[in-house]
Formats: sequence, structure tokens, C-alpha cells
Amino acid sequence: MPGKIYMGNDYRPDHSIRIPRPDLSEKLGTPNACNRCHIDKSNEWSADYTSKWYGIKRKNHFGTSFAAGRNNEPDAIPGLLQLVADPLAPLLVRATALSLLGRYPSQEVSKAFQLALISDESLLRRTGAAYFPAYSAEQRKKMLSPLLKDPVKAVRIEAARALTTVPLDQLDPKQLSTLDQVLAEFQEMSLYSADFAASRLNLGALYSYQGKLPEAEKHLKEATNIDRDFYTARTNLAVLYSRQGKNDLAEQQLRTALERNPDLADVHYSLGLLLSEKKQYEEAVKHLQFAATGMVNNGRVYYNLGQLLIFLRREQEAETALKKSVEIDSANMNYLQALARFYIKSRQVSQARAIAEQMLFTNPENPLGQQLLDYLNSRLCSC
Repeated sequence: MPGKIYMGNDYRPDHSIRIPRPDLSEKLGTPNACNRCHIDKSNEWSADYTSKWYGIKRKNHFGTSFAAGRNNEPDAIPGLLQLVADPLAPLLVRATALSLLGRYPSQEVSKAFQLALISDESLLRRTGAAYFPAYSAEQRKKMLSPLLKDPVKAVRIEAARALTTVPLDQLDPKQLSTLDQVLAEFQEMSLYSADFAASRLNLGALYSYQGKLPEAEKHLKEATNIDRDFYTARTNLAVLYSRQGKNDLAEQQLRTALERNPDLADVHYSLGLLLSEKKQYEEAVKHLQFAATGMVNNGRVYYNLGQLLIFLRREQEAETALKKSVEIDSANMNYLQALARFYIKSRQVSQARAIAEQMLFTNPENPLGQQLLDYLNSRLCSC
């Protein structure tokens, strides 16, 4: 049985019975029982023997869909949707697929979340609330507020956490009252387990939402004392300091996180944005570039990097970054508009027109594409 070290020191073999798939180990880096014993052989060696014995045909495996979703690959959506909707798939597999779908807001994904939120399975309801896509506040209120009265506490709490992004004036008095009750449950649960860094992080986030900034700072700092490598607490503390204009303290937290683990791409991203705000542009570019190498499917990183490079008049690098953001998310109007503005400013009319046509094709209901085309036709035809 393949083994794994849990909690830093507890080695345990996997006691589930799984058909060895060394072919997936070769592609995805997953473990398999063959190479657990044949430690001197490669995954390719095991895969070749499996093919000799049983043929080359293989069943589809959820691992390939998970890997595609975790890498933010656009073609991951059909496989993940199929897993979520499959009543014969293990419940944990369905819930994991749903959590990955939260990265892909679309009409099909919205339907999958709607069904999950009314499922008889509490794990699907809880996952649906925890990984709800970045939809509008109105959609969040409509789809999540009923779960505030769910019979399962974990579901209620995740729904309440998701609803903290909805402006309070958009909730009616009954919804506000129920939300406060569930957040009180969440606070009680987190205080009970406050010797864990994650619970302190939860308390910090809760008090930050409630505007109790000194209490939020106290618990976030305590989270870093409990676990010095818990970088999520440091990034949240940096955000808290930044909100208060304490950018030096925010920078200190982010740099401490990178000292302990220099490969955290998302922390480099946060530090790059902060340094840009502090007008330390050249160093900001370096951190954003590092973040881009580790978050290769995150268009926002390339978008921010491109904007900063434009400001620094590094046009060729800026174009490359902006084109990459559009390549990752070809329907994002912010990315398309930024690239179109770049081409207009650099008098590259044909390229700007191509982007305008792409805007019109991918978002026909949005007038920006047609407006840009009209502008190009009326003002820049002679260029």
C-alpha cells in the first residue's frame, strides 16, 4: 500500500484497495502500489508491464479531472461537471470536483452549484457554500441565505462565511438576524479550538468582517505564534494592516512569510502589489514576475504585471504579459480592454481592431466591443 506522512511525523499506508495506475503516476505524479514495492523501477516501467498484462485500454479516472482543475485548465469543466452529477461516484470525489468548479464561473457551473446547495448530501451543500463562485452579491444572497437555517452546523457556518461578502444593506432584517446567530455559532466553535492556528485565523477573519480590527489583529498574530509557517495568517494580517494604511507592517509580514518559504507564488503576488502601491516599482515587477511563473493560469497576475510594465514604459514586456492574460481568459473584458488600450496607445490599429472584434464575439451583450470598433473606424482609419 502506498504510504504518506501525516501531520509531519505520522507515516500511514493507504488502506483503501485501489487498482494500480502507474500511467497516472507518470502523468500526474500520483502514488501507486507497484512502485511502492518496486522502488528501483520507474513509473514508466510499471505502466509498460501493466499494458503487457492487461492491454492498453484504461478507464477514465477522476484524478485527471482533478489535476486539470487544480491547474486552472479551461477544458477541465466538462469532466468536473460530470463527476459532480454522477450519483455513483464516491461522495468525496463529487465534493472535490465541486470545489474545483468554483474557479470557473459560468451558466453550467451555476446550475451545478444550485443543485448541490439543495442536495440531500450535507457534504455537497457545505462544499457548495464554501467554494461558491465569484457571482454577484444578489446571487449569493438568493442561493446561500436559505442555508443559514440548514440542520447541519458545518453547512450553516460555511453559508454565513460566504455571505459576509454581501453588503449588509442588501440583507433584510430576518436574514441579518439569522446571519448574526450563525456567526455567533462560528465564533463559539473557533474559540473552543483556539489552540489551533486555523481557528485563530477564522477568528481574525470574523472580527475583521465585524470591524473589530484590534481583536482581528490579536488573533491573527496569535495564529502566527502558534504556527510560524502558517503563511495564510501572515497574508491576512498583511491585508488587515494595509486596510489601515500600515503598509510597512504589511510588508514585514509578507517578507517574513517568504523568508520561511520563498516559493509561495501568491505571497510574491501580494508583496508585488503592495510594493507597487508604495511606489517601489522595480522590485514590485520582480515579485509579480515570480508570481506569474508559479500561477501560470492566473490571468489577473499577468494583467497586473502588464499594467505596471506599461507604467514603467517597458512596452514589449507589457504586451507579452497582457497577451498572456487574454490567452488565459479570452472572455475577460478587463484583460481585453487593457490590451486594446495598449495597442491604441502604441498606434497598432490592426491589433486593436482584432481585440475589439474578439470582445464583440465573446461578449456580444457588452457594448464596449462595438464602441471600440466604432472609435477605431472613425478616428484611426488613416493610421
